[in-house]
Amino acid sequence: MTTLPIDADGAVRRSTVVAKGINAATLYRAVREGELCRIGSGLYVPSGGLAPDLRHRLMLSDVSTSPEVVVSHTSAAVLHGLPMLKPDLRAVHLTVPTASARVDAEFRRIHVDLLSPAEVVEREGFCTTSLERTAVDVALTSPMGFAGALAVFDAALRRGAKPRLLAELLRRRRRAVPVVMAWRHASPNADGVGESWCRAQLVAAGLPRPRLKHPLIGLRDEVLAEPDMNWGGVLLGEFDGANRYERIRVKGDSRLGAAWRAISRDDRLQRRGIHVLRWTWANLERHDLAMGCRPWLRRLGQLG
Repeated sequence: MTTLPIDADGAVRRSTVVAKGINAATLYRAVREGELCRIGSGLYVPSGGLAPDLRHRLMLSDVSTSPEVVVSHTSAAVLHGLPMLKPDLRAVHLTVPTASARVDAEFRRIHVDLLSPAEVVEREGFCTTSLERTAVDVALTSPMGFAGALAVFDAALRRGAKPRLLAELLRRRRRAVPVVMAWRHASPNADGVGESWCRAQLVAAGLPRPRLKHPLIGLRDEVLAEPDMNWGGVLLGEFDGANRYERIRVKGDSRLGAAWRAISRDDRLQRRGIHVLRWTWANLERHDLAMGCRPWLRRLGQLG
């Protein structure tokens, strides 16, 4: 089979293929056979070859923006580096002021709204919605509902979004109950979308709100632990995401060594009467996190 040219961004562009004298039918055959995936007009990537956010940035490469054609929603979140919980990145989102200014096309989703000058910023050469406006747009449209809204609000606060502006945007927008609830529970102390999803499931189950990253101090004023979640210093919750042990590694330590230190720390806490619960993505997908947490909260006096 003819080798197709891949550019520095990891993309195959129809214009380049044709310019090199390669029959376009070769390109289309690669799509039919699952070797390439079409992500835009004349734009293709190797199937499974790029992370979703990098693929989405490629989709933005042929978008022309202006103060009246603004990158928004999940597309703006990608530009801002906002982590999202299971976002749909199959189309570029743009916001335009009037229906007559629509620029509908395949792989694009158009939203009609009048943005104030304060809600439009420049990111990576694109006119895009501000961090606060982006977070609210994503929260209101997330396919993950309350959990998706909480995750993006946590992330926005962690990246310096102004709470006052977020609250004002929510007051002015069509308010959905799950989004308002998510805003009330949002915190900059959650490290990632996994921790946010943990809290969302705990909230949905009506369990008490934990303190986030609240250090556990020993008798000699030493820090025994700084857990993801802390209920009264007697029950701790830790989300073990893919990068958990990378974050706690010390110089010269292996990932296995970091994991062993975490287990040893848990054993020391257990001997002090402090119980540690650990959750993974599998717990979140099965929605069994709250079920495992409830009896421990009751046993340790944290649940009435």
